[in-house]
Amino acid sequence: MSPRKPRNEGKTRFTFWLPDATAEQLEELQRSQGKGSLAEVVRDAIEVYVSLLEARDGGVRLYFHDEKTGEKGRIWLLPGPLPK
Repeated sequence: MSPRKPRNEGKTRFTFWLPDATAEQLEELQRSQGKGSLAEVVRDAIEVYVSLLEARDGGVRLYFHDEKTGEKGRIWLLPGPLPK
């Protein structure tokens, strides 16, 4: 009989501290998105962040167009200065 694999194999657990206001925002997102845990919300956020980095590195540029005001511009969601 082979030994059972632990449920968390291939995963890493860690703790980090957030400002109360940020934790409250995450809890609201959890409720509004029907997520089972705050960890799900954080995992989704990390997935979006990684996707944005990959898109940026692949040459994708994001823009917005506000239909109400007609305003248009570049969206820069990632840390660091807006590229020239």
